[in-house]
Amino acid sequence: MTDPSEMIAWLDRRIASVQTWLDDHGRHSKKPRPEMEIEIKEYDMARLEEIRGAYLKALAHRQKRGAA
Repeated sequence: MTDPSEMIAWLDRRIASVQTWLDDHGRHSKKPRPEMEIEIKEYDMARLEEIRGAYLKALAHRQKRGAA
C-alpha cells in the first residue's frame, strides 16, 4: 500500500493543480475557457476533495483500530 503521507501529498498536488487551472482559465480569467470545461474541473476538484476526506477518515479509523 502507498504510504499515507505520500497519498495525501499526491491528492493535495492534484487539488492544487485543478485550483491553478481554475484560477488561470476559470470564469474570472481574462480569457475564460468554455463553461463546460470549467464545470468539469470544478466537479473534478470536488471529487478529489471528497476522496481526500474519505481517505483521511479511513486512515484515522484504521489507526484507531490498530491502537485498540
